Amino acid sequence: MPGWSTKQGTFEKVDAERVLLVSEVEIEGDAGSPNAGQKFFADQVEINLKSGELTARGNVVLQTPTSRIAAETAVFNSKTKLGTFTNATGIAQLGERGRQNQSMFGTLEPDVYFYGAEIEKVGADKYRINQGGFTTCVQPTPRWEIVSGRATVNLNDYVVMRNAVVRVKDVPVFYLPIMYYPIQEDDRATGFLLPMYSSATYTGSSISNAFFWAINRSQDLTLFHDWFFTGSTGVGSEYRYLFGPTAQGNFRAYWLDETEAVVNGNARPARKSQIFTGGLSQGLPLGLSARANINYSTDITTQQLHSNNFYDATTSRRTLTGGITGAWGGLSMNSVYSRNEYFYNANESQVDGRAPGLSVTYSGRKLPRLPAYFSITADAGHVLYINNLIAGTIDKSLNQADLVPSLRAPLSKLPFLTVNATAAYRSTYFSESLADDGRTQIEESVTRRYADLRADIVGPVFSRVFTPNNGFAERMKHIIEPAFSVQRRTKIEDQERVPQVGGAYDTIIGGTTQLTYGLANRLLVRKRAVEGAQAGSPQELLNVSIRQSYYSDETASQFDPAYGNNQGRPPSPFSPITLSAKAIPSQPMSLDFRLDYDPRSEADFKVMGYGLNGVFRTNLVETTAGWSKQNYGNRVGTSSNNNLQQSTQLRFSGGKYGGTVSFYYDIARSMLNNHRYVAFYNAQCCGISFEYMAYNYAQSTNLPINQNRRFNMSFTLAGVGSFSNFFGAFGGGT
Repeated sequence: MPGWSTKQGTFEKVDAERVLLVSEVEIEGDAGSPNAGQKFFADQVEINLKSGELTARGNVVLQTPTSRIAAETAVFNSKTKLGTFTNATGIAQLGERGRQNQSMFGTLEPDVYFYGAEIEKVGADKYRINQGGFTTCVQPTPRWEIVSGRATVNLNDYVVMRNAVVRVKDVPVFYLPIMYYPIQEDDRATGFLLPMYSSATYTGSSISNAFFWAINRSQDLTLFHDWFFTGSTGVGSEYRYLFGPTAQGNFRAYWLDETEAVVNGNARPARKSQIFTGGLSQGLPLGLSARANINYSTDITTQQLHSNNFYDATTSRRTLTGGITGAWGGLSMNSVYSRNEYFYNANESQVDGRAPGLSVTYSGRKLPRLPAYFSITADAGHVLYINNLIAGTIDKSLNQADLVPSLRAPLSKLPFLTVNATAAYRSTYFSESLADDGRTQIEESVTRRYADLRADIVGPVFSRVFTPNNGFAERMKHIIEPAFSVQRRTKIEDQERVPQVGGAYDTIIGGTTQLTYGLANRLLVRKRAVEGAQAGSPQELLNVSIRQSYYSDETASQFDPAYGNNQGRPPSPFSPITLSAKAIPSQPMSLDFRLDYDPRSEADFKVMGYGLNGVFRTNLVETTAGWSKQNYGNRVGTSSNNNLQQSTQLRFSGGKYGGTVSFYYDIARSMLNNHRYVAFYNAQCCGISFEYMAYNYAQSTNLPINQNRRFNMSFTLAGVGSFSNFFGAFGGGT
């Protein structure tokens, strides 16, 4: 046979066209021929030399570089490389796709195993199975398998099965009239994903399904379907594309049809709602780039009552943003459309944003023959500020234009001292103003003008180098950085007529001098170099700073955005004293601390607030924790906050099993706002995940329930993708 060589114990010629090979027959493709790498074994083989057909009996084995089939008998054509095997089993490699998710296969090789009463090889990597099944759990006793009356296996692509039954530990789990199972190497295979079970206080029990369509290497589409035991249904889709670093997007849509029902003792009316979310970024010609985001729901309570994300479950908002940005040397441009609607309850909301807005900045231009740099910023837009209340709508939206030219001059060339002086003039036009009562907004324009003079000094900087030369550090450097700034804003004419639409951050108190002073201590370390490698760069071990400001007009202390705990604080010539610290004792650990102290002798709370946050990351555990407290108002009827939150993720045995524990606890009100637990176990070839969470809603939300508990369960089979439902079960997207 051309391209083949044979080995056998006995050779017998049957007739002019046929020969019989017996006793440990081995047929192997010749090196350099199209048959290279293929082998055929049997106890007895009858060969038709003219047609190339082989009829094999007893311990038949066909071996290729990526697959192996064993059978009792076989009819195989050595020319077409096609044939039929009876009472056969086969095994094939999943290739790179399996190795990318090795934890799902335990210590075994990522292969697919199939068997059948009859297996037909109908293509180079294509098999047809009759009365058989397959599994990617290749071990003596597979943990799961899918059996069917008829199946088509296309290696490195898909398996299509008819009348399929999924068995786990030989127990039938569910039946599908037809099933498409992807086994592509690139991990982007079109097909149905495994279902997920969920149960919640408000929605009841549900089954989520998804179909993934790998359109091409740059696009995919996922279709969702949620069936609720109450009779409600939900369908959704997610389209993603990535055409390049500057051309990517993600769009999601969901339609929910809820039937009238009583769930866990809660009456629920019938309603229909839709949710649309997404975002994109797109590069444009002439150095421009576009961006857009949408988060819109026709019923704002839908996201809260169905979401598995604590933030989405406890807030209700609609947002629509978009814009075009560009930069050309020192010139930059940013155009924006932004509309944000925050709901107090089902019937009342607040709208803010800029619809539209344009900002142009020219910065860093050095003036000829002068040690100074010129910058100018121009900004204009329609500022939204609308209150939708039951009593009516209050619209305080207006047009605003801002122009700020400035000069900056560096005044020191000393390495240990930095001095910068800045002079700016700001002119802001408002299309509306406040009436004489200081509250009513009227359609009469006003312009706010003032000069802003500022000097910033850092230094003199003191430093000292230590050489402990031990296991902790080879060298250490201690740096002391004093900082001082003085700022003067000139008096503003008609200041009492300037509207406060922009919020406290845009409230300027004219005729004020502000002094800010502080001290920073930094400790840098350089680790000892590992043998054969260069010493690493210095790393910051500790940074501790303290800061305070003085105001000639004490009213300005209430509107300084540099101090976040000013809410409810009376006017004072001195700001709170802010102490902040950051420590990185080792690479997997970091700590942050901030404290605001009120120096006023009459202060009800000396400690206005503090926060402590920490992160610890290793291959086995990742933990984030934080404790924050803010003291507002006075000691009688205070509305202070005191919260503790943490999240810990554990992964053991290379991701074989692990879990997540997170919670948010309100210490001031002794209430557990939310807690979440996730556990997963990936055995050899299959896995299971559980998620439980509970939310406590604020009393002012007017939701039909005060607490929502959710439970999710998902199965995973080796080689099959799992997914998160539209509302983010197991903490993620699809």
